[in-house]
Amino acid sequence: MYLLTLYLQKTLGFSALAAGLSFGVLGLGTVAGGLLAPKVIARTSTVSVLVGGGLLQTGATAVLLLLGDTPAAMGLLLPATFLGGVGNMLVIVGFMVTATTGLPDRQQGLATGLASMSQQVGITMGTPIMSAIVTAATGGVVTAGAVLHGVTVAIAVNAALVLLGVLVAALFLRPRT
Repeated sequence: MYLLTLYLQKTLGFSALAAGLSFGVLGLGTVAGGLLAPKVIARTSTVSVLVGGGLLQTGATAVLLLLGDTPAAMGLLLPATFLGGVGNMLVIVGFMVTATTGLPDRQQGLATGLASMSQQVGITMGTPIMSAIVTAATGGVVTAGAVLHGVTVAIAVNAALVLLGVLVAALFLRPRT
């Protein structure tokens, strides 16, 4: 979201308020994903939710590679962030259920804490790493076109990393019967 904030403000010229308000769509997507995840897990498996949610998030992220330098890009950004939010929440719920299912009661708190910590480490590392990618891609230039290029490179890396996570889940996790 930090990178998209840069894009909205530096490339499209949005105010901080307008950029922030546009992410309300992402919030709606995460709520929808949170409501959907338990239903899909009950019908399929946590692995299916992890893989399906990850593929949805990868696709929604990859679509952002098509962002341009006009406000018409919002027609692409808003649906993509909504769908990305759905996919992300499917992955989060699937991950937490996978991390805690089948453990004795006395280990539930530890498993939940470790799973939450791993998410926080990922978030904490993600922003500076993606920002470094933007900076490297732009060569430190902060024109609207340079920011668009840098953000696009970081989005490509982000989509590839999410897809890698999907592949790891698909290859190494087995649905529990």
